[in-house]
Amino acid sequence: MRRKTKRKDFAALNEKLASLKQKAQKSDDNRWESYECQLVTPMYGGGVLAGETDQAMPIRASAIRGHLRFWWRIACVPDNPEKLRSAEEAIWGGIGDHGAKASKVSVYVDCPKNRLETISTKRLNGRGVKYLLGVAEHTSCLNSGFRFTLSIRYPDAIKEDVETALRWWASFGGIGGRTRRGFGAIKIAGIDSISTQDMPDSMTLSFVSSASGKKYFESAEKAWEAAAFSLYKFRQGEGIGRNQGNQDKRPGRSYWPEPDQLRRMIKKHKINHEPEHPAGNAFPRAAFGMPIIFDFNDKTQKEPPKMTLTPQSKERMASPLIIRPYTDGDRWCAIALLLPSWQRALSADLDLSLTSQQDEEAYQKKLSAALAKESPQNWPSSEHERDELAKRIPPMNDNGRLRANDPLHAFLDFFEKG
Repeated sequence: MRRKTKRKDFAALNEKLASLKQKAQKSDDNRWESYECQLVTPMYGGGVLAGETDQAMPIRASAIRGHLRFWWRIACVPDNPEKLRSAEEAIWGGIGDHGAKASKVSVYVDCPKNRLETISTKRLNGRGVKYLLGVAEHTSCLNSGFRFTLSIRYPDAIKEDVETALRWWASFGGIGGRTRRGFGAIKIAGIDSISTQDMPDSMTLSFVSSASGKKYFESAEKAWEAAAFSLYKFRQGEGIGRNQGNQDKRPGRSYWPEPDQLRRMIKKHKINHEPEHPAGNAFPRAAFGMPIIFDFNDKTQKEPPKMTLTPQSKERMASPLIIRPYTDGDRWCAIALLLPSWQRALSADLDLSLTSQQDEEAYQKKLSAALAKESPQNWPSSEHERDELAKRIPPMNDNGRLRANDPLHAFLDFFEKG
């Protein structure tokens, strides 16, 4: 009963906001700009409850303002970093040295009143798309094709800033959860996509290519599926991220160094799975975002227990890599975008903890002893060390050619070849 009441409250709040918007439109000082938006990939979550779509308020105005604020930082950051905080607070609000400031940007969302069309995550197409969900429980997504009207009000003095943020969000962002993996991607009528010429040097935009250049897909979802499958292949695909294996429906051994390093640290492995990876203590996939859960899925308990890799400073680290569909007009491409934070992702200090409660005390002693001797290592900063380490990790090589000396750019090289 409590949950139903909360949704009714949201419906009442939505109606009140609509009334306020109508009153504001009558004043010349409170004019709104409206945009017709459409989901081009399913939206995961987006509601108050994590991983769930709210039937009464599927698209939240506060979430969109947060996304616009993020993309403003990417696209409109002042040349002087010291001015960033004051400039951001002046537009988007916050608590500064002189107290709290309200945002100068008002956002209102008008959604259809009819029942939402959802799709079970079990029915999402593509092995790569399912991989992007990670350990998320099966739930329902708001299906692609959903349309809503976005209205934004702001002073003329910040018009360029807000419209730039809106354009970047429409090109590379989304709504709901897991937007950096292409869920909840949107298309806004009348908004042109950011091009490679608009990119700062600190960012890299890559396209899945064909022999004639960019590869085009029949729909946004097909482009997204291709992008997702590329990431899946690089990290888990047979012959690329792992070997083929000897049994049906049983994954082969990983070509990445993390599993063998965990076997060394815990001093536990199957007879035919002695640690042998030449890269040693290296956790390159941490750069793609954390937490990462390592699950050996071994019911015999001959392998290490389930463990979670996180940054030492916080519980999670957002991925600096965005994969999603992209339009340059009426055609759709698959893209990978590397954000300016990619260097920090390589150097994050790492920590390991037990995920499973089974035999926790015994394993905790082993893990604590291992971490006292050797903590999980991030990617080295030395160019020489990066080169040497990358040569020992098969997914980062292409027939003997080094793709790149860091895992993120190695993926971009792999991605571009489709």
